[in-house]
Amino acid sequence: MPTIYDVAKRAGVSTYTVSSVMNKSAFVSPELTARVEKAVLELDYTPNAVARSLQTRNTQTIGMLIPDIGNPFYATVVQGVEDTLRREGYSLILGSSYDHVEEQARYLGVLRSKLIDGLLIYIAAGDQSEVRRMVEARRPVVFVGRLPQGFTADSITADNTKGTQLILDHLISKGHRDIAMLLGHHSLSTVIERVDGWKKAMRRHRIKARPELIFEGDWSEASAYAASKDLLKLPERPTAIVAVNFPMLAGALRAIREAGLRCPEDVECASSDDYDWLDLFHPPITTITQHNYSIGEEAARLVLQRIKQPDRAFQQITIEPQLRVRG
Repeated sequence: MPTIYDVAKRAGVSTYTVSSVMNKSAFVSPELTARVEKAVLELDYTPNAVARSLQTRNTQTIGMLIPDIGNPFYATVVQGVEDTLRREGYSLILGSSYDHVEEQARYLGVLRSKLIDGLLIYIAAGDQSEVRRMVEARRPVVFVGRLPQGFTADSITADNTKGTQLILDHLISKGHRDIAMLLGHHSLSTVIERVDGWKKAMRRHRIKARPELIFEGDWSEASAYAASKDLLKLPERPTAIVAVNFPMLAGALRAIREAGLRCPEDVECASSDDYDWLDLFHPPITTITQHNYSIGEEAARLVLQRIKQPDRAFQQITIEPQLRVRG
């Protein structure tokens, strides 16, 4: 590959002049600029970004870890992140942990080797000591969606407790009393908050809470399908099911259909995930809107602020959810 020295030789200038033209860091006469640009085109020269980043200690790159790249929820968050970073001249490196802390650790090593300037992360359930060390070392880290336990850092989350209460208040107002929840790993802050919201709603409406209606799954359709089959066999089966995400909602709907039941006539379903295309569903599904794109935008802004102001106080931003009633 041609080097900056080759460009300088072809143009008959110094390497400093080539660098000044490429980076627009100093004035260069139009004549010399034209000679450098001509040499760059003739040699098909591309600046070495790695070499430059080693000098500047800045790669203009942010890493992001999400649980599942196949889940459309995260795609919208990532879109908000990427759009915001692009406007500021940054690029995004994306990876999926699939909610395994071991895969999270592997990706953290990969991202550090790429000399990223900052990290956005949906943490997986398990040991977070490695991420904690990054925060304590004042590395730019922002926790998205899920809060770490035992230490404070920059974060952007939805109010999951309030969101769950909104959706339960709606279902209870329609006469439901036995409301099941299909959730993910119970050690994660998002799940802890949703269980808290479920309990508060039940207590406020003076309805007996039934712990057997709370199911801990792995966020997948398969786990929700198996759980829903068991829930529907209970002597007092739930009359409504709230799924934490779209894959688990799909699992619940499949189990209801296979049991010969109808939704919403026999078992009503709702979800904490919201997408515009759910308007096309039959039956229409009531959801909680968490403003995914805005979460991505705020996450990107937070990490860029941390890069510019490494010693500023940590910020914890909470996005207000909204109930979206359909059908």
